[in-house]
Amino acid sequence: MINLVIKMRIFLILLFVAIPSTVFAFSYNKVSTLKYDLSLSDQTNTIYATPTSIYITQVTTQSPSLQRNPRLWSKALYYYSITKLHFSDMPYNFLLDETGEIYEGRQGGVGANPELKNVNKAIVIGYLSNSSTLTTAASNSLFRMVKDLSESWGISSYKTVRLQIDAKEGTLSTVVPVDTKGDFSQSVKESLATWKGSSRENLPYKAEITEVVYEKSVVIGAKLEVTVKVKNMNDFTWLTDKNPIYISTKDGKESMFAVNGVWDSFTKPTHLEDMAIKPGEIVEFKFKMQPKITPGKVTESFEVMKFDKKPFTGSEFEVAFTVDKGKYTLVRVSSPQYGFANIRECQWYSCKVIESVPEGTVYILRKEADGWMQIQYDEDTIGWVVSRFMKRI
Repeated sequence: MINLVIKMRIFLILLFVAIPSTVFAFSYNKVSTLKYDLSLSDQTNTIYATPTSIYITQVTTQSPSLQRNPRLWSKALYYYSITKLHFSDMPYNFLLDETGEIYEGRQGGVGANPELKNVNKAIVIGYLSNSSTLTTAASNSLFRMVKDLSESWGISSYKTVRLQIDAKEGTLSTVVPVDTKGDFSQSVKESLATWKGSSRENLPYKAEITEVVYEKSVVIGAKLEVTVKVKNMNDFTWLTDKNPIYISTKDGKESMFAVNGVWDSFTKPTHLEDMAIKPGEIVEFKFKMQPKITPGKVTESFEVMKFDKKPFTGSEFEVAFTVDKGKYTLVRVSSPQYGFANIRECQWYSCKVIESVPEGTVYILRKEADGWMQIQYDEDTIGWVVSRFMKRI
């Protein structure tokens, strides 16, 4: 009995190793282990989009040899999709067989458009079986897969469909998903009876800051240009079509270096959208900082985010530089009564307020006249502030 238990443990360990896992809780056979001729697949024009639905379809075959060998079946679908349908890859993100084993289909992972006509935001799961009802093992695997995908990507709906293929010799075919009813649809419905969708992404984003480039000193009033290179350390593609990825100040604190009208907000200097960053790829962020504080050494910490209060693991970086006074006379906002001062377009109370600035903010003094100070509050912009709210440094 003891030997049997040991053998079972060894078997489970080997099984776990043989089936590579990803960020998802369910395990599946990756394309890289299935020995496809990947040189046939053209991924250069793959469209990526955040999935909003899961499509489940049945895949049948008249070949007894394929029915007995799901691995060979998945490989046959790959070659058929490319050589006969003239697709860049197969139109399935995952394939599921009767034993409950899962295979990666389309390269690029979740988010890679499966080339269905009029559909570019779905995950397509194909069930490899001639039987219209799911086996118990397949039903259990399907539930785990749909649950995990929905919780990870924020998906709240699924459809059972039939893929209607319009194949023409020598030209690109089309695949149209058609809603279905019947035994297969009912079997899927029963398998997912207790499934509840999710409304928000819940992925464990991981990043690496590979380079941060900027000048080590800047004259007050000028802008400091910062370039940050960030590497995708996940095994899934970062998608920014629905929610952008942005740079944020550490802990979401408002920055004294924010450039008004240029930064997204006083805590977020810049963001990326409408692009896909694949695993291992490096993406570049560029933004500017403008010192409005007393000259000296200063630092500001940042991190990469997609959702508030959820920074990417390993994404924190620091910008440390020296603010120089240069040849200028400086003034500081000193308004204890109000805690801020208004910068106006001209030196009258009736003039338009350009910006309200907090206590302690430092600017270059250009000139002073009739109880007003003309200050440089941007690299090439000036404004007027009441003199009694300012103090020379």
